[in-house]
Amino acid sequence: MLKRILPLLLTGLAVWQWQNHRRKRDMEHQLDTCIAKPNEVTTWEGEGGALKGSGSQIGPAPVLP
Repeated sequence: MLKRILPLLLTGLAVWQWQNHRRKRDMEHQLDTCIAKPNEVTTWEGEGGALKGSGSQIGPAPVLP
């Protein structure tokens, strides 16, 4: 009976180790290729918004020629 169980247990252990190694490798690959979130972009008034703390809300009104 031991002759039947021992190869089955060894095969199961080998398959488990292989899957564990593959799962770790895939997880490390995902972490290496993860793209960081880009920084927030501020725009000028003509492009859709004023810069923080500046723009037309500060200072005198513009003079038209």
